[in-house]
Amino acid sequence: MTFITRLSLFFIIAALCLTSFNTSAEAPEPVSAADRVGPGVGRALVVHYHRPDGQYTGWNLWAWNDSADGRALPFAGETDFGRYAVVPVDDTAHQVGLIVRLNDWQAKDHDADRFVDLADDGVTEVWLISGDPAIHRDANDIDLTPRLVGAFLDAPNRITLAATARLTDDQQRDAALLVNGEPGPYAVRTIRPSAHAAAGRVVYEARLSADVKMADLDDLTLFIPGLQPQTVYARDALDDRAFTALDAELGNRYTPDATTFSAWSPVADSVDLLLYATPDAGQPDRTVAMTPTGQGVWQTTVEDDLHGTAYQYAYESYGKRRIAADINAYAATPDSQRTVVIDLDRTDPDGWQDTPNPRLARPTDEIIYETHVRDFSAHNPAVPAEHRGKYLGLIHRDPAESASGIDATGLDHLLDLGVTVVHLLPIQDFGNDRHDYNWGYWTSLFNVAEADYATDPADPTASPRELKQAIQGLHDAGVRVILDVVYNHTSSSGDYSPFHAAVPHYYFRTTPDGRLRNDAGVGNSIADERPMVRKYILDSLRYWTDEYKIDGYRFDLVGTHTPETVAALTDMLTEMRPDITLYGEPWTGGGPIQFGKGAQRGSRFAVFNDHLRNAVRGDLDGDSTGFATGQSGDHGGVQRGVAGAIDDFTTEPIESVNYVSAHDNLTLWDKIDRVAGRLPEATRRDMHKLAHGIVLTSQGIAFIHGGADFARTKGGNHNSYNAGDDVNAFDWPRKTEYADVYTYVRGLIALRKAHPAFRMTDDADVRRHLRFLNQPGIIAYTLDGRAVGDPWHHILVAYNGESRPAQLHLHDGDWTQVVDHDRAGNQPIRRARGTVTLPPYSMAVFHQD
Repeated sequence: MTFITRLSLFFIIAALCLTSFNTSAEAPEPVSAADRVGPGVGRALVVHYHRPDGQYTGWNLWAWNDSADGRALPFAGETDFGRYAVVPVDDTAHQVGLIVRLNDWQAKDHDADRFVDLADDGVTEVWLISGDPAIHRDANDIDLTPRLVGAFLDAPNRITLAATARLTDDQQRDAALLVNGEPGPYAVRTIRPSAHAAAGRVVYEARLSADVKMADLDDLTLFIPGLQPQTVYARDALDDRAFTALDAELGNRYTPDATTFSAWSPVADSVDLLLYATPDAGQPDRTVAMTPTGQGVWQTTVEDDLHGTAYQYAYESYGKRRIAADINAYAATPDSQRTVVIDLDRTDPDGWQDTPNPRLARPTDEIIYETHVRDFSAHNPAVPAEHRGKYLGLIHRDPAESASGIDATGLDHLLDLGVTVVHLLPIQDFGNDRHDYNWGYWTSLFNVAEADYATDPADPTASPRELKQAIQGLHDAGVRVILDVVYNHTSSSGDYSPFHAAVPHYYFRTTPDGRLRNDAGVGNSIADERPMVRKYILDSLRYWTDEYKIDGYRFDLVGTHTPETVAALTDMLTEMRPDITLYGEPWTGGGPIQFGKGAQRGSRFAVFNDHLRNAVRGDLDGDSTGFATGQSGDHGGVQRGVAGAIDDFTTEPIESVNYVSAHDNLTLWDKIDRVAGRLPEATRRDMHKLAHGIVLTSQGIAFIHGGADFARTKGGNHNSYNAGDDVNAFDWPRKTEYADVYTYVRGLIALRKAHPAFRMTDDADVRRHLRFLNQPGIIAYTLDGRAVGDPWHHILVAYNGESRPAQLHLHDGDWTQVVDHDRAGNQPIRRARGTVTLPPYSMAVFHQD
């Protein structure tokens, strides 16, 4: 039965599922629908749902499983407990995913998805309470007693509190704030309903008679008659200048004679430094009490040469001792649980200080090549076995006799191709299990180079040393290095997070009642609107730029970051490196967009142009086609992208990163195979060439997915983040098989690099010197090269995105063609005048001197 036809079971089961619940604070009486389902009804999941506020209008259930896509189901039945919905499931389903949502995704009652394991047959029955992540399988487990579920100091004299039921007037009047369990100097003046909502909670604001002092931050308890007392956690109040240390140098500062340790934890009663004799020692060899120095900073200096010494901090706050790694450290053990003091000077390769960064004359000169450290060399037999999949595999040079052209691999491949910069998928420590493949988008420690890519992961100096060797090798070859950074979320949260250990409830965005927000779509989201969180990001970027000579950054889900943070990091980094390359994804993982397309206008920050991507290829993983992958494509979308999106979402073309594929989703070749697999391979190769031709002849910054230059495939895997080498590793023999694709892309890169007309930086120049032509069925435009210093006075570019040949009319005499459907570059192919024919799915470039 299909998902839809199975809904007919709803009326059968619903009639049998009415249950009677105790309306008092006690748990509802357990009544199992499974006991009353007759034979032949099939399998189903009954979901009971309770909202403490009693407001069910508009709320519905979104359910899916491995054999059925997501569907909306109404809470159509009613019991004393609340409402219920029935999810029919077929015999193959083992688990159902659930989201309780308001209308059509207006809101969710809990950020994280819930998953229910199904009984082998019959009916599975669960109970959910709004805002509570728990999935109750036994009604006896349910406690509906009114209680406080969160209390947060969000200003020095204001507490946000949340309860599962409305407070009575008497409860509001008699509330008190205790310090160390006793009445203190901070009386609760008023409690009023808050303008902020939290799913399944009733939110209030309590005003205090005086500002809370730092000494009392972790000793506060909110008392409301009739309810369990609730610990008050300092949250937004820590943004007050009294509690921030924006100028502090945090982390460890090593010298051969002594190391100074500094940590920020304004809520701590005490902080201890735990030193270990060996990185894997069971207990600390030495415990050193740290001293408060003001504004939440704790510090101590330990004499001796501590190079190679593992350490942790023990924070005592809110009545609990939390032991964690130093979030500001520069090295760590392979499991990321302990940080390590190292002498960074000892990780510098010979000549490191004298190796200059390759410079960039203008942002649009950048031609970005995205790759993953492991993917690039894991399956390259020319690389020594110990370097495959490692930092050092990035700079392997082929033997001289095969170091160019189709036979080149590794660094020689990059040089032969002609890209200007390598974009490395995340290499900030992600605490990876040595046996697991991962892209790295779940950072643990942001200032530590991932050990998995070092030849000796157990040596905490190996990863910084070998990463520097790789960067030095790339720089010596004239190739710049961009890091993909993931400051929008971390790999862990709550008690597992070193950020939470340092300052509970501060580093992550939370709902008014304290639940983690899911803006990044992975369970937590960094709260960079807070001054000390923003400082952390800026300090980290400054460190990588100074210590590792990084040439640019690609920001994952930059849409989750505040415009203030993006402006601050852009100002800081462009001051440090005027030619730095900065760009990011102007979207989120599902939360509200704060820095979307258009927010970058007028800055030196660029964003991915997904409008051009979609216009060229169609959707990411589905069956829709685009200009280069099917007929009757989005001509307007392509034209806006060709012009650098200046009539779309940019002010200048330097703000648009143009691309047709990246590590996410289907590779371009796999997308073409999906939508045009029935066509001859020669046609699919033409589509692939045309798509990259549009990217490399458009105004803006060009971006190429590593391996796409020889038609990279992942076998149709659209989300290969953990799929391993067999799916992800570069298939170097494929370069020979798709030599025509490779030489075509290489030629287009050479064309772009030789001609500034394709790399204008000013929107006024684009508007004056790029003119689209009225040529039926194709996209064609001219560039006035003289005005921008191009050796070619006039350039004509044409794209045919149709399955049939098209006619291009050349005006004003003779033209020299340098790009056709087979060849690309700067060398003349033929002279032409009058009318020429463009084959299906092809492009052409002509010029007049």
